[in-house]
Amino acid sequence: MWLRRTPRPTRAYNGLVTGAPDSAWSARLYQSVPLAPVWLSVGIALGLLGLFLILAWAFGGLDIFRAGDQALWEYREVRIAFLVASLVGYLPTARHYVAAGARKNGQDLRPLLGPAQRLEPPDARASRTAGFLGLLFVPFTAFLLDRDPTLYLQRAYWGAETSFGWVVGALACRSFGLFVYDTLAYARGFSDLGRRLERIDLLDPRALAPFARQGLRSALLWLILISLFSLNAFDFTWFAATGVIALLGGTTALILPVYGIHQRLGEAKQAELERVHAAIRGEPEGLAGSPLAERAASLGLADLLAYRKFVESVREWPFDSPSLLRFALYLGIPLGSWLGGAFVERLLGVALD
Repeated sequence: MWLRRTPRPTRAYNGLVTGAPDSAWSARLYQSVPLAPVWLSVGIALGLLGLFLILAWAFGGLDIFRAGDQALWEYREVRIAFLVASLVGYLPTARHYVAAGARKNGQDLRPLLGPAQRLEPPDARASRTAGFLGLLFVPFTAFLLDRDPTLYLQRAYWGAETSFGWVVGALACRSFGLFVYDTLAYARGFSDLGRRLERIDLLDPRALAPFARQGLRSALLWLILISLFSLNAFDFTWFAATGVIALLGGTTALILPVYGIHQRLGEAKQAELERVHAAIRGEPEGLAGSPLAERAASLGLADLLAYRKFVESVREWPFDSPSLLRFALYLGIPLGSWLGGAFVERLLGVALD
């Protein structure tokens, strides 16, 4: 699915989702290029890496890398170049997929929502502000890497390769700010929709799956981000700090979209148990408002006790077993990327030695 070209978005039912980041330059780029967003992301990253190699060749850095005693991946400039190029390619695409998932999942919720209910897109002004605030990650990550600000006052520090890391890294930090804001904005939107649902069918919770799908998709995009951070796992302090940030972001992206519907499920479950208890006590209208109200006259005590047990077993989170298994598999992505990174490091060392 993600390897296909994303179709041009259309105005959704009742204005449920009318746009958002798809008015941004990145979305227009995705719509105009006959490639899936993921391939465009790869192309951007490779193009930036090509620029880095050209700069390293032009200013003598490539000769230094080849002549040194260290493996290629042990040079911080090389690791940072791979990292920031990958992030600049990935983060706009991740943001695009968050918005695309929100549109699709929002449309799937149409049968549950009234005509006045809608999923508000992220505010454009707040999104731009978040992008600029993302630039604050530049000094934060630089300090984690160097831990010696006096380096920046030395002329020898500012080579072409280092300057590439700062400039492209600033672009990556701005994209990270936009990604954080859009993820949280859509997550809050889904949480609010879930909290406002008037009626929930405890007998068939499949209609609530779009809430879980939004959380799972967003969490996956954050876990992939941890994999990209592992490109610079040599700088353990930096990697540990950014990994924790990404893990917290992924956890929030998973839980926040479903938190509102979790509250409503708990309320609906408690209300249904109260109805069942009233019917067990023999109250004539005890099941009024229950899905079993029309069958109340034919239900015996054994039926009510069995139904109470069923209601007590209903999940208060919209995650089913396949969803939980899928998320467990997602958690294996960072580990797989670290193993793959070690293989890529060895392969590059063999190719360039």
